[in-house]
Amino acid sequence: MIKTFDAHGFPAKVGPRLFLALATLSQTGMSFVQQGIVVMGVFFASAYHLTLAQMGLVTSALSLGVMTSMIFMGRLADRLGPRTLLFWGAAAMGGFTGVLALVRGFWPLLVVLYAVGAALATTPAAGTKAVFTAFARRPRGLVMGIRQTRVPLGALLAASFLPRLAEGAGLHMIFWLFAGELLVTSWLFGASMEPLYPIGVSRAPADPRFDWRLVGQVWRPALVGILLVSGQYLLLGFSLSDLHRVHHVGIVTAGLIVAASQLGGGFSRVASGALSDRLGGRRTPVIMWCAILAAGMSLVVAWLPTSVPFAALLLVWFFFGMGAVGWNALTLTWAAESVPSEHSGLAMMSVGTAIFLGSALFPPLFGALIDATHRFSFGFSLLALNLGLAALLAWRFGRGEAHLLRTRSAS
Repeated sequence: MIKTFDAHGFPAKVGPRLFLALATLSQTGMSFVQQGIVVMGVFFASAYHLTLAQMGLVTSALSLGVMTSMIFMGRLADRLGPRTLLFWGAAAMGGFTGVLALVRGFWPLLVVLYAVGAALATTPAAGTKAVFTAFARRPRGLVMGIRQTRVPLGALLAASFLPRLAEGAGLHMIFWLFAGELLVTSWLFGASMEPLYPIGVSRAPADPRFDWRLVGQVWRPALVGILLVSGQYLLLGFSLSDLHRVHHVGIVTAGLIVAASQLGGGFSRVASGALSDRLGGRRTPVIMWCAILAAGMSLVVAWLPTSVPFAALLLVWFFFGMGAVGWNALTLTWAAESVPSEHSGLAMMSVGTAIFLGSALFPPLFGALIDATHRFSFGFSLLALNLGLAALLAWRFGRGEAHLLRTRSAS
Protein backbone atom coordinates (compact mmCIF):
# COMPACT_ATOMS: atom_id res chain seq x y z
CA MET A 1 0.00 0.00 0.00
CA ILE A 2 1.28 3.49 -0.89
CA LYS A 3 2.21 5.76 2.00
CA THR A 4 -0.50 8.29 2.77
CA PHE A 5 1.39 11.43 1.74
CA ASP A 6 3.62 10.01 -1.01
CA ALA A 7 3.49 12.59 -3.83
CA HIS A 8 4.38 10.07 -6.56
CA GLY A 9 1.39 9.40 -8.80
CA PHE A 10 -0.97 11.59 -6.80
CA PRO A 11 -3.86 12.56 -9.16
CA ALA A 12 -4.08 16.34 -8.63
CA LYS A 13 -2.35 19.58 -9.66
CA VAL A 14 -0.75 19.78 -6.21
CA GLY A 15 0.80 17.33 -3.76
CA PRO A 16 -1.26 15.31 -1.28
CA ARG A 17 -0.53 17.56 1.72
CA LEU A 18 -1.55 20.78 -0.03
CA PHE A 19 -4.52 19.03 -1.63
CA LEU A 20 -5.74 17.87 1.78
CA ALA A 21 -5.14 21.34 3.23
CA LEU A 22 -7.24 22.98 0.50
CA ALA A 23 -9.94 20.33 0.89
CA THR A 24 -10.08 21.06 4.62
CA LEU A 25 -10.14 24.83 3.95
CA SER A 26 -13.07 24.43 1.56
CA GLN A 27 -15.03 22.30 4.00
CA THR A 28 -14.20 24.68 6.84
CA GLY A 29 -15.60 27.56 4.81
CA MET A 30 -18.84 25.66 4.30
CA SER A 31 -18.95 24.61 7.97
CA PHE A 32 -18.34 28.17 9.12
CA VAL A 33 -21.62 29.09 7.44
CA GLN A 34 -23.63 25.99 8.29
CA GLN A 35 -22.48 25.68 11.89
CA GLY A 36 -22.37 29.46 12.27
CA ILE A 37 -26.09 29.75 11.57
CA VAL A 38 -26.69 27.12 14.26
CA VAL A 39 -24.43 28.95 16.74
CA MET A 40 -26.27 32.22 16.10
CA GLY A 41 -29.61 30.73 17.09
CA VAL A 42 -29.71 33.08 20.10
CA PHE A 43 -29.41 36.09 17.77
CA PHE A 44 -32.09 34.77 15.43
CA ALA A 45 -34.35 34.31 18.45
CA SER A 46 -33.75 37.92 19.48
CA ALA A 47 -34.12 39.40 15.99
CA TYR A 48 -37.28 37.47 15.10
CA HIS A 49 -38.76 37.04 18.63
CA LEU A 50 -38.64 33.22 18.55
CA THR A 51 -39.35 30.50 21.09
CA LEU A 52 -36.73 27.78 21.55
CA ALA A 53 -38.80 25.45 19.36
CA GLN A 54 -38.85 28.08 16.58
CA MET A 55 -35.13 28.61 17.08
CA GLY A 56 -34.73 24.91 16.38
CA LEU A 57 -36.59 25.42 13.08
CA VAL A 58 -33.80 27.74 11.93
CA THR A 59 -31.41 24.78 12.19
CA SER A 60 -33.99 22.42 10.68
CA ALA A 61 -34.61 24.55 7.58
CA LEU A 62 -30.90 24.63 6.79
CA SER A 63 -30.45 20.91 7.52
CA LEU A 64 -33.49 19.93 5.44
CA GLY A 65 -32.02 21.80 2.48
CA VAL A 66 -28.76 19.90 2.78
CA MET A 67 -30.53 16.61 3.41
CA THR A 68 -32.89 16.74 0.43
CA SER A 69 -30.12 17.52 -2.06
CA MET A 70 -27.26 15.40 -0.72
CA ILE A 71 -27.99 12.17 -2.61
CA PHE A 72 -28.50 14.15 -5.82
CA MET A 73 -25.22 16.01 -5.28
CA GLY A 74 -23.40 12.77 -4.50
CA ARG A 75 -24.66 11.31 -7.78
CA LEU A 76 -23.48 14.43 -9.63
CA ALA A 77 -20.06 14.11 -7.98
CA ASP A 78 -19.81 10.54 -9.29
CA ARG A 79 -20.92 11.47 -12.82
CA LEU A 80 -19.55 14.99 -13.43
CA GLY A 81 -16.50 14.88 -11.21
CA PRO A 82 -15.98 16.94 -8.05
CA ARG A 83 -14.26 19.87 -9.80
CA THR A 84 -17.21 20.78 -12.01
CA LEU A 85 -19.72 20.30 -9.22
CA LEU A 86 -17.75 22.46 -6.80
CA PHE A 87 -17.33 25.32 -9.30
CA TRP A 88 -21.07 25.73 -9.95
CA GLY A 89 -21.99 24.89 -6.37
CA ALA A 90 -19.83 27.74 -5.08
CA ALA A 91 -21.73 30.22 -7.22
CA ALA A 92 -25.05 28.93 -5.90
CA MET A 93 -23.87 28.95 -2.27
CA GLY A 94 -22.58 32.50 -2.48
CA GLY A 95 -25.72 33.73 -4.22
CA PHE A 96 -28.26 32.25 -1.83
CA THR A 97 -26.26 33.23 1.25
CA GLY A 98 -26.15 36.82 0.01
CA VAL A 99 -29.94 36.76 -0.33
CA LEU A 100 -30.17 36.09 3.44
CA ALA A 101 -29.01 39.66 4.00
CA LEU A 102 -32.05 40.94 2.10
CA VAL A 103 -34.74 38.80 3.74
CA ARG A 104 -37.24 40.24 6.19
CA GLY A 105 -39.64 38.06 8.18
CA PHE A 106 -39.27 34.66 9.83
CA TRP A 107 -41.04 32.46 7.26
CA PRO A 108 -39.22 33.92 4.22
CA LEU A 109 -36.03 33.42 6.22
CA LEU A 110 -36.79 29.70 6.57
CA VAL A 111 -37.37 29.38 2.81
CA VAL A 112 -34.05 31.01 1.94
CA LEU A 113 -32.25 28.98 4.60
CA TYR A 114 -33.60 25.85 2.93
CA ALA A 115 -32.17 27.03 -0.41
CA VAL A 116 -28.83 27.82 1.24
CA GLY A 117 -28.72 24.31 2.68
CA ALA A 118 -29.49 22.73 -0.69
CA ALA A 119 -26.59 24.62 -2.26
CA LEU A 120 -24.21 23.89 0.64
CA ALA A 121 -24.56 20.15 -0.06
CA THR A 122 -22.29 20.57 -3.09
CA THR A 123 -19.25 21.10 -0.86
CA PRO A 124 -19.38 17.83 1.13
CA ALA A 125 -20.44 15.90 -1.99
CA ALA A 126 -17.51 17.17 -4.06
CA GLY A 127 -15.04 17.22 -1.17
CA THR A 128 -15.65 13.72 0.19
CA LYS A 129 -15.56 12.22 -3.32
CA ALA A 130 -12.34 14.07 -4.20
CA VAL A 131 -10.46 13.17 -1.02
CA PHE A 132 -11.72 9.58 -0.78
CA THR A 133 -10.77 8.73 -4.35
CA ALA A 134 -7.57 10.78 -4.59
CA PHE A 135 -6.19 8.81 -1.64
CA ALA A 136 -7.24 5.43 -3.08
CA ARG A 137 -4.95 2.53 -2.11
CA ARG A 138 -3.64 4.61 0.80
CA PRO A 139 -4.72 4.54 4.48
CA ARG A 140 -7.80 6.78 4.42
CA GLY A 141 -9.04 6.93 7.99
CA LEU A 142 -6.52 9.62 8.92
CA VAL A 143 -7.02 11.81 5.83
CA MET A 144 -10.80 11.57 6.06
CA GLY A 145 -10.55 12.48 9.73
CA ILE A 146 -8.35 15.48 8.94
CA ARG A 147 -10.71 16.60 6.19
CA GLN A 148 -13.73 16.22 8.47
CA THR A 149 -12.14 18.46 11.08
CA ARG A 150 -13.69 21.18 8.95
CA VAL A 151 -16.99 20.78 10.85
CA PRO A 152 -15.64 21.40 14.36
CA LEU A 153 -13.05 23.86 13.03
CA GLY A 154 -15.74 25.89 11.26
CA ALA A 155 -17.91 25.67 14.36
CA LEU A 156 -14.98 26.68 16.57
CA LEU A 157 -14.35 29.78 14.46
CA ALA A 158 -18.07 30.55 14.37
CA ALA A 159 -18.48 30.17 18.14
CA SER A 160 -15.36 32.23 18.82
CA PHE A 161 -16.04 35.21 16.55
CA LEU A 162 -19.66 35.32 15.36
CA PRO A 163 -21.34 36.23 18.70
CA ARG A 164 -18.99 39.22 19.00
CA LEU A 165 -19.49 40.21 15.33
CA ALA A 166 -23.25 39.77 15.52
CA GLU A 167 -23.47 42.02 18.57
CA GLY A 168 -21.45 44.73 16.81
CA ALA A 169 -22.39 44.52 13.12
CA GLY A 170 -25.68 42.63 13.12
CA LEU A 171 -26.79 39.48 11.31
CA HIS A 172 -27.04 40.97 7.82
CA MET A 173 -23.39 41.99 7.62
CA ILE A 174 -22.41 38.45 8.63
CA PHE A 175 -24.44 37.02 5.75
CA TRP A 176 -22.36 39.02 3.26
CA LEU A 177 -19.22 37.72 4.95
CA PHE A 178 -20.53 34.18 4.50
CA ALA A 179 -21.14 34.69 0.78
CA GLY A 180 -17.63 35.97 0.08
CA GLU A 181 -15.72 33.30 1.97
CA LEU A 182 -17.75 30.47 0.38
CA LEU A 183 -16.72 31.60 -3.10
CA VAL A 184 -13.04 31.98 -2.21
CA THR A 185 -12.54 28.72 -0.30
CA SER A 186 -14.50 26.57 -2.78
CA TRP A 187 -12.79 27.88 -5.90
CA LEU A 188 -9.33 27.54 -4.36
CA PHE A 189 -9.94 23.84 -3.73
CA GLY A 190 -11.48 23.34 -7.16
CA ALA A 191 -8.41 24.88 -8.79
CA SER A 192 -6.20 22.21 -7.21
CA MET A 193 -8.06 19.42 -9.02
CA GLU A 194 -7.41 18.25 -12.53
CA PRO A 195 -10.27 18.95 -14.99
CA LEU A 196 -12.84 16.29 -15.79
CA TYR A 197 -12.18 12.94 -14.06
CA PRO A 198 -8.56 12.57 -12.90
CA ILE A 199 -9.64 12.71 -9.24
CA GLY A 200 -10.63 9.10 -8.79
CA VAL A 201 -9.74 5.50 -9.42
CA SER A 202 -11.25 5.65 -12.90
CA ARG A 203 -11.35 8.45 -15.44
CA ALA A 204 -14.74 7.34 -16.72
CA PRO A 205 -17.96 8.70 -15.25
CA ALA A 206 -20.06 6.42 -13.12
CA ASP A 207 -22.38 4.01 -14.95
CA PRO A 208 -25.69 5.84 -15.49
CA ARG A 209 -27.49 2.53 -14.92
CA PHE A 210 -26.64 2.73 -11.26
CA ASP A 211 -28.17 0.01 -9.09
CA TRP A 212 -29.94 1.96 -6.35
CA ARG A 213 -29.99 -1.19 -4.23
CA LEU A 214 -26.38 -0.35 -3.34
CA VAL A 215 -27.80 2.32 -1.04
CA GLY A 216 -29.16 -0.52 1.07
CA GLN A 217 -25.61 -1.56 1.88
CA VAL A 218 -25.07 1.63 3.89
CA TRP A 219 -28.15 1.54 6.12
CA ARG A 220 -26.09 0.57 9.17
CA PRO A 221 -23.80 3.64 9.17
CA ALA A 222 -26.83 5.72 8.22
CA LEU A 223 -28.82 4.57 11.27
CA VAL A 224 -25.89 5.12 13.63
CA GLY A 225 -25.30 8.56 12.09
CA ILE A 226 -28.92 9.65 12.60
CA LEU A 227 -28.64 8.92 16.31
CA LEU A 228 -25.16 10.36 16.83
CA VAL A 229 -25.84 13.66 15.09
CA SER A 230 -28.25 14.53 17.89
CA GLY A 231 -25.27 15.07 20.17
CA GLN A 232 -23.37 17.15 17.64
CA TYR A 233 -26.21 19.55 16.85
CA LEU A 234 -27.77 19.84 20.29
CA LEU A 235 -24.33 20.54 21.76
CA LEU A 236 -23.76 23.27 19.21
CA GLY A 237 -27.28 24.70 18.98
CA PHE A 238 -28.27 24.85 22.67
CA SER A 239 -25.04 25.16 24.64
CA LEU A 240 -25.10 28.97 24.46
CA SER A 241 -28.63 29.02 25.86
CA ASP A 242 -27.82 26.46 28.56
CA LEU A 243 -24.63 28.21 29.65
CA HIS A 244 -26.32 31.62 29.67
CA ARG A 245 -29.60 30.65 31.37
CA VAL A 246 -28.47 27.90 33.75
CA HIS A 247 -24.89 28.82 34.55
CA HIS A 248 -25.25 32.60 34.09
CA VAL A 249 -22.32 32.85 31.67
CA GLY A 250 -22.15 35.84 29.31
CA ILE A 251 -22.85 35.16 25.63
CA VAL A 252 -19.31 35.94 24.44
CA THR A 253 -17.75 33.80 27.19
CA ALA A 254 -20.23 31.01 26.45
CA GLY A 255 -19.10 31.17 22.83
CA LEU A 256 -15.54 30.43 23.95
CA ILE A 257 -16.77 27.39 25.89
CA VAL A 258 -18.63 26.11 22.83
CA ALA A 259 -15.47 26.74 20.81
CA ALA A 260 -13.60 24.47 23.26
CA SER A 261 -16.08 21.70 22.49
CA GLN A 262 -15.36 22.03 18.78
CA LEU A 263 -11.62 21.99 19.47
CA GLY A 264 -12.15 18.69 21.27
CA GLY A 265 -14.23 17.43 18.33
CA GLY A 266 -11.55 18.35 15.81
CA PHE A 267 -8.86 16.60 17.83
CA SER A 268 -11.10 13.54 18.16
CA ARG A 269 -11.78 13.31 14.41
CA VAL A 270 -8.08 13.17 13.57
CA ALA A 271 -7.21 10.82 16.44
CA SER A 272 -10.14 8.49 15.79
CA GLY A 273 -9.30 8.27 12.08
CA ALA A 274 -5.68 7.37 12.84
CA LEU A 275 -6.79 4.83 15.46
CA SER A 276 -9.20 3.13 13.05
CA ASP A 277 -6.35 2.77 10.52
CA ARG A 278 -4.25 1.08 13.20
CA LEU A 279 -7.16 -1.30 13.84
CA GLY A 280 -6.87 -2.51 10.26
CA GLY A 281 -9.63 -0.29 8.88
CA ARG A 282 -12.23 -1.15 11.52
CA ARG A 283 -14.34 1.97 12.04
CA THR A 284 -17.18 0.79 14.30
CA PRO A 285 -15.23 0.19 17.56
CA VAL A 286 -13.95 3.77 17.50
CA ILE A 287 -17.42 5.11 16.66
CA MET A 288 -18.80 3.15 19.62
CA TRP A 289 -16.33 4.72 22.07
CA CYS A 290 -17.11 8.21 20.73
CA ALA A 291 -20.79 7.54 21.41
CA ILE A 292 -20.07 6.26 24.94
CA LEU A 293 -17.99 9.35 25.75
CA ALA A 294 -20.68 11.67 24.35
CA ALA A 295 -23.42 9.92 26.35
CA GLY A 296 -21.43 10.20 29.57
CA MET A 297 -20.62 13.85 29.09
CA SER A 298 -24.22 14.64 28.19
CA LEU A 299 -25.21 13.32 31.62
CA VAL A 300 -22.50 15.43 33.23
CA VAL A 301 -23.82 18.55 31.45
CA ALA A 302 -27.38 17.67 32.47
CA TRP A 303 -26.62 17.59 36.17
CA LEU A 304 -23.84 20.17 36.56
CA PRO A 305 -24.32 22.54 39.51
CA THR A 306 -25.35 26.07 38.63
CA SER A 307 -22.09 27.61 39.84
CA VAL A 308 -19.15 26.00 38.01
CA PRO A 309 -15.71 27.59 37.46
CA PHE A 310 -14.95 28.72 33.92
CA ALA A 311 -11.99 26.30 33.62
CA ALA A 312 -14.22 23.36 34.60
CA LEU A 313 -16.83 24.34 32.01
CA LEU A 314 -14.11 24.47 29.34
CA LEU A 315 -12.95 20.97 30.29
CA VAL A 316 -16.44 19.47 30.37
CA TRP A 317 -17.40 20.89 26.99
CA PHE A 318 -14.03 19.87 25.48
CA PHE A 319 -14.65 16.21 26.31
CA PHE A 320 -18.32 16.50 25.34
CA GLY A 321 -17.17 17.70 21.91
CA MET A 322 -14.66 14.85 21.61
CA GLY A 323 -17.47 12.33 21.83
CA ALA A 324 -20.33 14.21 20.21
CA VAL A 325 -18.36 15.44 17.18
CA GLY A 326 -15.54 12.91 16.69
CA TRP A 327 -17.52 10.10 15.01
CA ASN A 328 -18.57 11.77 11.72
CA ALA A 329 -15.63 11.07 9.40
CA LEU A 330 -15.51 7.43 10.41
CA THR A 331 -19.19 6.95 9.61
CA LEU A 332 -18.76 8.37 6.09
CA THR A 333 -15.63 6.27 5.51
CA TRP A 334 -17.45 3.17 6.78
CA ALA A 335 -20.20 3.81 4.21
CA ALA A 336 -17.82 4.47 1.29
CA GLU A 337 -15.86 1.31 1.98
CA SER A 338 -19.08 -0.74 1.89
CA VAL A 339 -19.68 -0.18 -1.85
CA PRO A 340 -17.63 -0.24 -5.10
CA SER A 341 -15.34 2.81 -5.28
CA GLU A 342 -17.08 4.30 -8.33
CA HIS A 343 -20.20 4.74 -6.19
CA SER A 344 -18.44 6.06 -3.07
CA GLY A 345 -19.80 9.58 -3.59
CA LEU A 346 -23.40 8.42 -3.53
CA ALA A 347 -22.74 6.11 -0.57
CA MET A 348 -21.26 8.91 1.53
CA MET A 349 -23.98 11.37 0.59
CA SER A 350 -26.67 8.78 1.37
CA VAL A 351 -25.30 8.56 4.90
CA GLY A 352 -24.88 12.34 4.90
CA THR A 353 -28.57 12.64 4.06
CA ALA A 354 -29.45 10.44 7.02
CA ILE A 355 -27.21 12.49 9.28
CA PHE A 356 -28.86 15.73 8.21
CA LEU A 357 -32.27 14.14 8.71
CA GLY A 358 -31.27 13.67 12.34
CA SER A 359 -29.93 17.22 12.53
CA ALA A 360 -33.29 18.51 11.26
CA LEU A 361 -35.40 16.40 13.63
CA PHE A 362 -33.67 16.69 16.99
CA PRO A 363 -33.24 20.47 17.55
CA PRO A 364 -36.97 21.38 17.36
CA LEU A 365 -37.88 18.40 19.55
CA PHE A 366 -35.22 19.32 22.09
CA GLY A 367 -36.29 22.97 22.05
CA ALA A 368 -39.95 22.02 22.51
CA LEU A 369 -39.03 19.80 25.47
CA ILE A 370 -37.13 22.65 27.15
CA ASP A 371 -39.99 25.08 26.45
CA ALA A 372 -42.41 22.64 28.10
CA THR A 373 -40.30 21.65 31.13
CA HIS A 374 -38.05 24.70 31.56
CA ARG A 375 -35.29 22.20 32.46
CA PHE A 376 -32.24 21.69 30.28
CA SER A 377 -31.30 18.75 32.50
CA PHE A 378 -34.22 16.67 31.17
CA GLY A 379 -33.20 17.32 27.58
CA PHE A 380 -29.53 16.43 28.05
CA SER A 381 -30.48 13.29 30.02
CA LEU A 382 -32.64 12.05 27.14
CA LEU A 383 -29.82 12.93 24.76
CA ALA A 384 -27.54 10.62 26.77
CA LEU A 385 -29.99 7.73 26.30
CA ASN A 386 -30.10 8.38 22.56
CA LEU A 387 -26.30 8.39 22.31
CA GLY A 388 -26.12 5.21 24.39
CA LEU A 389 -28.39 3.50 21.84
CA ALA A 390 -26.03 4.61 19.08
CA ALA A 391 -23.10 3.04 20.96
CA LEU A 392 -25.01 -0.22 21.30
CA LEU A 393 -25.83 -0.35 17.59
CA ALA A 394 -22.23 0.46 16.60
CA TRP A 395 -21.07 -2.45 18.77
CA ARG A 396 -23.62 -4.78 17.17
CA PHE A 397 -22.87 -3.71 13.59
CA GLY A 398 -19.14 -4.00 14.26
CA ARG A 399 -19.41 -7.77 14.00
CA GLY A 400 -20.51 -7.53 10.37
CA GLU A 401 -17.75 -5.03 9.58
CA ALA A 402 -15.08 -7.35 11.02
CA HIS A 403 -16.42 -10.22 8.87
CA LEU A 404 -16.30 -8.03 5.73
CA LEU A 405 -12.68 -7.03 6.40
CA ARG A 406 -11.64 -10.65 6.92
CA THR A 407 -13.32 -11.60 3.64
CA ARG A 408 -11.48 -8.86 1.76
CA SER A 409 -8.15 -9.87 3.30
CA ALA A 410 -8.68 -13.47 2.30
CA SER A 411 -9.49 -12.50 -1.30
